[in-house]
Amino acid sequence: MTHSANRPAKAGFGLALGSGAARGLAHIGLLKVLEREGIRPAAVSGTSIGALIAALYAAGVPTDDMIDVALGVDWRQLGRLIRPTFPTSGLVDSERLERFLAELLPVRAFGELQLPVVMTSTDIETGESVMLRQGELLPALRAAVAFPGIFPAVPMQGRFLVDGGLCHPVPVQPLRELGCTRVLGMCTIPEVDKRSHEAYVPSPRPRRQTLRAPLFGLVRAERVEKLWKDIWGRNGQPPSPEAERRPPNIFRVFAQSVAIMENQINALR
Repeated sequence: MTHSANRPAKAGFGLALGSGAARGLAHIGLLKVLEREGIRPAAVSGTSIGALIAALYAAGVPTDDMIDVALGVDWRQLGRLIRPTFPTSGLVDSERLERFLAELLPVRAFGELQLPVVMTSTDIETGESVMLRQGELLPALRAAVAFPGIFPAVPMQGRFLVDGGLCHPVPVQPLRELGCTRVLGMCTIPEVDKRSHEAYVPSPRPRRQTLRAPLFGLVRAERVEKLWKDIWGRNGQPPSPEAERRPPNIFRVFAQSVAIMENQINALR
């Protein structure tokens, strides 16, 4: 039996699986406990690794099979996903990643899933949260797990999408919007190790005058200007026509990701 991912879930229990990289494999343990207790959610949402686990679960993949896959990962095979040369927008080859995901998933479209699934992603240019819940499954999943700078941003409907964890580390709100009245969220993100109560930048050591000329001779003005443009892009200017647009490069992705997270944190304070 299949479900339309656009159809609101029946008022009931929703399961939100958060980000957390490899720690997110703990989601499988939660699913196994729910199965043992005979509890089945009306809908599932996922961010990053949580999106992959949500897709596998909604596709009908048994939790025991998920455990076998997690324990039997061939790390040499995963290593082949990394490009041998310095990339422009990510370290991992997107086509190889999609083939890898295709081997894990038995279905190819949201409509083939056994219950509604919402995956979260983030528009790397605007910082907006983008919900993915219809159409082709593999491109959506690739966008949902696209950790900035590691995986290339995924072009989709005029946007460049990356990991949804930038806006929804634990995607509870998408399930509320689907109609779930109760939501169980699982967070596997480690706490930050705060070694001190104050953060500061130490004063730079005074440089000898003899070092200044060769140092500034290496950093030419045009190189600085180019790097600045690479990182900050349009800087408020209107986007260029679609045909001229290219995915943001790796410097832009890292810088913009930090900016998005800082804005999200500030909005919550």
